Amino acid sequence: MAAAKPNCLIVCSSSTEGVSASSFIHAFTLTNSTFNVQIVTPQGRQIEYIRSDDSSKRWINEFRTKTISVPGKLENIQASRFSAILIPSSPGALYDLAENEVMAGLLNRFIEQKKPICAVGYGVAALFSAKNENNKSSWSFKNYSLTAPSLFELARAENFNSLPIIAEDFIKDHGGTYSASECDAVHVVMDRHVITGQNDQSTLCAVQNLILLCNGRHGKMKS
Repeated sequence: MAAAKPNCLIVCSSSTEGVSASSFIHAFTLTNSTFNVQIVTPQGRQIEYIRSDDSSKRWINEFRTKTISVPGKLENIQASRFSAILIPSSPGALYDLAENEVMAGLLNRFIEQKKPICAVGYGVAALFSAKNENNKSSWSFKNYSLTAPSLFELARAENFNSLPIIAEDFIKDHGGTYSASECDAVHVVMDRHVITGQNDQSTLCAVQNLILLCNGRHGKMKS
């Protein structure tokens, strides 16, 4: 009898600034073959996919015909039901996940239990929500090594001057260790149970590392 698949929660922004189509497609395609996947957004609002070419538009149009594409409510999620959290690259995360208290609570439960957390590109901003529950001025991911879009990458964005948060600055200012590779290069950082990818191009590598980490953890729990 085959072992039951672990559950993976994919958290996406529902802000109009959107979710990277290519990052989401890589994230969903890889995890859906290994996990039981559930997709959620704040209040269960629809996802706005951005940066899509003809191929990704076709994939998303087909995906939207499936029941699994309809996001559940982040507010209804119980951390105990999931083995992993994955946050694809979502520029919108800067606006609706970076200070989301429900997201913070979920991440804190995962940190306590050392469950795998993976965030890619702009999705790393969702990690900024997590504060120490006994000291709200202390970031839950301080002392972790992380990556996120570099200042150089962000500076090319049309809305750079209006971005509410610069990820590189936030990580450094709140006690984390930040690293980045050349612009547009794949760069993934794994520190304990937390995996971060620098940009959309890093999605594939980051999610592969998440799957390996979960498989190792799942194997230990069964033995």
